[in-house]
Amino acid sequence: MASADWTPWRPLRLAEDVPASTLAEQLDGGQTFRWSREADGTWVGVFGRTLAALRPGPLGLEWRGPKGATETESALRHYLDADGSQARLSEALPWRSDPVLCSARAAFPGLRILRQDPHEALIGFLCSSNKRILQIRVMVAALAEKLGLPLSDGFHALPTWAALAKADDAVLRACSLGYRAAYLRGTAQKLLARPRWAEEFAGMATKDLLDELQSLPGVGPKVAACVALFGFGRLESFPVDTWVVQALAEAYGLRGWKPAQLEQFGKAHFGEAAGLAQQYLFSAARQGALRPAAVTLPSALARPKSRR
Repeated sequence: MASADWTPWRPLRLAEDVPASTLAEQLDGGQTFRWSREADGTWVGVFGRTLAALRPGPLGLEWRGPKGATETESALRHYLDADGSQARLSEALPWRSDPVLCSARAAFPGLRILRQDPHEALIGFLCSSNKRILQIRVMVAALAEKLGLPLSDGFHALPTWAALAKADDAVLRACSLGYRAAYLRGTAQKLLARPRWAEEFAGMATKDLLDELQSLPGVGPKVAACVALFGFGRLESFPVDTWVVQALAEAYGLRGWKPAQLEQFGKAHFGEAAGLAQQYLFSAARQGALRPAAVTLPSALARPKSRR
């Protein structure tokens, strides 16, 4: 980053401090795919149309943005839950009676669900099928560079649905999308007819939101749950991927349970902030920090019957 184009570093006051390890997991742990770490440990990324840099400082998190961008700090505060609403929900999770969740929560203090734009979350998770985080980042970066609106310092916003709908096959192939190109184009064409889709979806009950998301090309139950959680802030949503399956199987003894059963368990056991608990478990499992322990579950959480 050319220092002449950026503001000086300034403190970013949050309700709860975010240590360096938690910041890394929050920005590069599968919630979002638009941040990268510089050689000096600084994180640089784009969310929506905001370009920003973050780093842990001696007195807490620090930020800077392009000179002349007046909304960077307020956008970051919203993005990182500076008002502390998730801190209160985290405190209310059943970590006192659940040693597995307690250890995962202790491993990543201050971990939060980022408040992302639904458009950004949907594009990112449409690219996520059978891909690792680094591969998704590469695809998303290529889409922004080739089809997105230029911002500053060589960065771009993600493309609009109109740009994706009319993109030719050669451009999409160059973004390493593979079969996901059809999902992106199909979703773009469908949402172009609903210019207020995000507002419409946001007004739905969570069950209806999940159903509506799954009507889009390439959106199955896991992607829908991720978009609901990370794009629409539905903290009761409990996405189940391979890491969560592993965590629940090993730590809670739920071996052989199907994803739908695990999702039902997560919502029942963790409550209104199940998605936040899921992120603690996901992060701890992915980083090898999960400490399995015997957990006595209420009888109401016995294995649910399989759907037929």
